[in-house]
Amino acid sequence: MAATAASSLSYGIGGTQILWVPQGLLEQIVSTHSSYQTHHVDLQHLVNLISCIFQNAAVSSSKGVEQYVQLTDMINKLETVDGMRQALENIRNLSCEMSCCVSTMASSVDETTMQMLRRLKDYSWNAKVVLAMAAFACSVGESSMLVKHRNTDPIAMYVETLKGHRYTTTDFTVLERIGLFKAMIDVANTNLAFLAPSISRIPKEVHSIKDAIACFPTAAYKILRIVLQITSILSKKKDHFESTVQELNVLANEVSHINNILQEKLTLCLRDAEKYTYEDITIRITKISISEFIDKIMHYVRIQGFENLRNKHLFFLISDLDISIDEIKVLNWLYQRNDQMYEIVWLPIIDLSMSYDVKRFWELKQLMKWSVAVEPTRVEADVVDFVKKEWHFIRQAIAVSMTSAGEVVCQNALPMLWTWGNTAFPFSDKTEQILWNSIDERHGWKLDLVLDDFIVPELRSWIENRTTFVCLFGGGDISWIQEFTEKVKYAAYAAGVTLKLVFVGKNKAKLGLLKTDLSRDINVIESEFRWRFWTKLESILHAKIRSGKTTTAYKTDVVIHEALKVVGHGGKGESWAVFSMGPDPMVTTDGETGLTIMSNYLNWRQDTTGLRFLEGVKHYKEVISRDVHGCIKVHLPVLGRVPGIMACPDCSKVMDMFYTYRCCDE
Repeated sequence: MAATAASSLSYGIGGTQILWVPQGLLEQIVSTHSSYQTHHVDLQHLVNLISCIFQNAAVSSSKGVEQYVQLTDMINKLETVDGMRQALENIRNLSCEMSCCVSTMASSVDETTMQMLRRLKDYSWNAKVVLAMAAFACSVGESSMLVKHRNTDPIAMYVETLKGHRYTTTDFTVLERIGLFKAMIDVANTNLAFLAPSISRIPKEVHSIKDAIACFPTAAYKILRIVLQITSILSKKKDHFESTVQELNVLANEVSHINNILQEKLTLCLRDAEKYTYEDITIRITKISISEFIDKIMHYVRIQGFENLRNKHLFFLISDLDISIDEIKVLNWLYQRNDQMYEIVWLPIIDLSMSYDVKRFWELKQLMKWSVAVEPTRVEADVVDFVKKEWHFIRQAIAVSMTSAGEVVCQNALPMLWTWGNTAFPFSDKTEQILWNSIDERHGWKLDLVLDDFIVPELRSWIENRTTFVCLFGGGDISWIQEFTEKVKYAAYAAGVTLKLVFVGKNKAKLGLLKTDLSRDINVIESEFRWRFWTKLESILHAKIRSGKTTTAYKTDVVIHEALKVVGHGGKGESWAVFSMGPDPMVTTDGETGLTIMSNYLNWRQDTTGLRFLEGVKHYKEVISRDVHGCIKVHLPVLGRVPGIMACPDCSKVMDMFYTYRCCDE
């Protein structure tokens, strides 16, 4: 561990080793730190505010009107900074802990320092220092304000007495004179500099950054401890204060010495940072092999100590932070029902050249029922490069299926998981081929292929009851929906069958109509269930594309023929309908055709009641569609590779292919 190396650090300052701490204490310091830094905030605003407060405190009276105006402006800007609310709460708590330590003496300086570190566990070591300085500045600012107004405002005198500041020094300029304020601002700025994006892009194995990281824990501990000591001295009564100026001077020098050490390391890091600009990273990366890649991501797993992953089939989920909540919910449902056949590990990928949404990362992590390999910024650049170039990861999530022996059996198992669920385990091409071979291409377009008990829990009973007529439909035209459902209800009643209406919206990216917009007897598929339905259809098409059934399949493969129609209509938000009864193949229509069929039921009803109702629907559709040609447009997400050539399901002509760039769902 990088921080452990700090036990051997010794920087001689006046015969002392300023950053040295015993090994036992070092382990305690490191134990206060969370391996994930969940709280990120732009601390430059705080450093500016700290500096302004110190400058105001150093003024012997309250005449600095222009400084107060500047201070007010800085405070107003804080409200616009993401994550600042949490930071300010931590600062207030730190300030209280400092006051309690000084006023009650209930705990030692060392104990309070450790308590402060634990409170800041979710911040980087450098951020801890800046926040501690802000808490100290808060205390100084409060004391300075009370001292300056004690003789003119009785309330200030009263508050000063209650706060325990009575008879404290009236001259904060001494802190300016001995260089204490300057030393604190300098060390805050140095720690802030380590948080710059240019530094964060340096690989952690580079000597300069590795050496700097090693001293951060002890430097933060020492600085926080000194801040507490100074706070304690400043709380003493005036008649004791002059005798402690020398002690304050020593502490100011210690802060300066620590800052000098950090500055030396920062200089080396800045020199190396020039070598690791983002533009250079993709050029300098040495192409890694698949075995090296596996070693690296398994290393991420090992450092997290995931013993439950040992000797397990792993399912590496690779995505950016835009992975949808619905996708996670569906995957959670499947993962919790996999009978421990496999374990999922999330490998989050971000743009290394930019800061990322830390809050979003932790929200996603909280939703996931599985393990997270590593925090996004710790994923090495060559790993990011590999998954993008070799495994064709662009934006849509992919999942790499890997045996317990480290053998990759599928570079993206998500489509087969969405199509077949856990039945597709171990998610290999061979398993998928076996599953598709079990589906009759001519008669396989059935209800249980596009739905499952996650989407519709009653699915099995619907299929087993052969007199249940199921109508799936979608679209955003409420007037069509109202007319269509009215006609379907009448036809089903006249035919003597039980009707189940299921509305699945436009597509997974569009909210469309809500349950409250439709009549109560319509089953409305919402949220992750709708996402599951449309993704299942897209995955079916991807599987067919990968197997080469694209230009001639319309002649023999009914599944791809009908799935293309539904995805095509749904992608454009057009109305469509699919009719099913029992285990028989479904009938797919566009919205207008479906409405025509049901509106004209009395014209074709002879001998089509009961079990023959679906057969009558199919026959009448063929009659009215012979001279109608309605070409479609299909939008498929790129799941690893760009799809191949497709043929129109209606006219059999080869379809044109276009690239669509979309930043987010509609």
